[in-house]
Amino acid sequence: MKQFLDNLDTCVIILDKQLDPVLCNEKLLNKLEINSEDILDIKIVIDGKEEKNIISEIIEESKKIKKLKLAIRLITSKKTIELESKIVEDTFLDKDVIIIFSDNVKVINFNENVENTTIEKSIKKEIDKTAKCIERLNKLLDNLEEGKDVSKLIKAQDLKKDIEVMLGEIYKSKLIKKDFELLLGISVDLVGSMAINGQIKTSTKAWSKCLGWSEKELLNFNILDLVHEKDKDDFINILISSDEEVKTIENKIRCKNNTYKCFRWRIKLIKERETFAFTIRDITKDVEEQEKRKQLEEAIALESIKNEFFANMSHEFKTPLNIILGTMQLITKSYSDDNIVCNNNFDLDKYLKLIKQNSYRLLRLVNNLIDMTRIDNGYYEIKLANHDIVKVVEDITLSVAQYIEGNGINLIFDTNYEEYIVACDPEKIERILLNLLSNSIKYTKQGGYIYVNLNIDKHNINISVKDNGEGIVEEKLPIIFNRFVQGNHILARPCEGSGIGLSLVKSLVEMHDGNINVESKVGVGTEFKFDIPNKKIDVNEYQSTISSSAESSKIEKCNIEFSDIYGV
Repeated sequence: MKQFLDNLDTCVIILDKQLDPVLCNEKLLNKLEINSEDILDIKIVIDGKEEKNIISEIIEESKKIKKLKLAIRLITSKKTIELESKIVEDTFLDKDVIIIFSDNVKVINFNENVENTTIEKSIKKEIDKTAKCIERLNKLLDNLEEGKDVSKLIKAQDLKKDIEVMLGEIYKSKLIKKDFELLLGISVDLVGSMAINGQIKTSTKAWSKCLGWSEKELLNFNILDLVHEKDKDDFINILISSDEEVKTIENKIRCKNNTYKCFRWRIKLIKERETFAFTIRDITKDVEEQEKRKQLEEAIALESIKNEFFANMSHEFKTPLNIILGTMQLITKSYSDDNIVCNNNFDLDKYLKLIKQNSYRLLRLVNNLIDMTRIDNGYYEIKLANHDIVKVVEDITLSVAQYIEGNGINLIFDTNYEEYIVACDPEKIERILLNLLSNSIKYTKQGGYIYVNLNIDKHNINISVKDNGEGIVEEKLPIIFNRFVQGNHILARPCEGSGIGLSLVKSLVEMHDGNINVESKVGVGTEFKFDIPNKKIDVNEYQSTISSSAESSKIEKCNIEFSDIYGV
């Protein structure tokens, strides 16, 4: 048993009924930094108490404990170890020894008194008794076979007593076997032995549960029949080794359903028996988690490279774009001041507008890419302040209404409050609304309607943009906020778009601790709804005035946002 306990990849301590230590396995001894002869010096503290009658007190309250959580602390002169939360399940606490694993606690019904000794010594004592009885009985049988007179021999030894001792030892051996099986049953490891050629000799019931093979089927296998082909060479090297040190190896073992599970082996050669004793721990979930973690790390690294590429590319685009826009503005001003004269057949104004529209289109894409990269990298911030949300929403709606005036689309704003102060970032709210309105305008025909509704309740500021346009196909709705997804993906789209605007909108709403969703039906229309918390931040004043430069900025934002729709 000592060899078995030492081979377990977990800490084990055995206590007697008085909670004094009887035996520790090698793993726990190493943790405590003591030798086996020093185990009596271990101080046991349970749940912060030192009273030795804690178990008897529990028994008095309830003879049968279904669940008992214990924190076992082992204290030596060198080290203190706490074995966290041990559990006793459906067992009586009036037996002789308690086996404590690092995972749980079980009471084992050893009938031999183990006080001031070890289980190993106890078992050895019983084996010695049995051996002496067998020796005397064999001597008697030898004399009978040789035809010798055995009467004196029978008188000299109490044959009846020897037979009773033999029967008693057999009974005790069965009890020890039963206890040993119980000990194996509560172990987190699979336990067994195999011949030096790899033929499986013994296994526990846990094998069948884990691998699907019956105990009988397993005994007909050579372990190499179950080891994955890629792992066989390493395993063979262990089998041909004559080293008696405990070896650790990880490999895959075939289950009955032809799938494979990952195991960590601890194998020890017992030369005198020409046998390998081993314990195996199922690490399939650990390996799968490691693989998932590796894939996640690779995905994060790839995402980082992609974000860096987008950021660099976006900035590289933005610089020449700004130069183009600046140059175009100079040309436009010079042309309007009659400083540039063109041939009567050349419509310079038309081409300047085309340059401006397409420059804005590129600028919109670049800005979205830069902002998404900042959000992904955690560099994008919102600046919350107390603002009149009604004015913020109404102003941007009116700006858009003026912008699309004469295009046959009706834009209507409605609210249940005339003024309401709430914490928000007005620039981000404007950007959200501009994007949603841009989408509605793209797919709403002349004579159609777009409604912007602002409804305030106790908990949320609820804003919606609803149209009676083309609508979005049902299969697109669950992924409409994903990056690079477009609601309308037919070849002849009525307008352009990159498919990242709604993803950015969702991020901006969530940065306000809000939510956004969409409802749509093809041929009926679409409604985007988002909300932000109804709260204020702790400041004395709120921002209520808008400068003329801010108004000018709104026009510029409209020009950029709607560059996919109209000429500017």
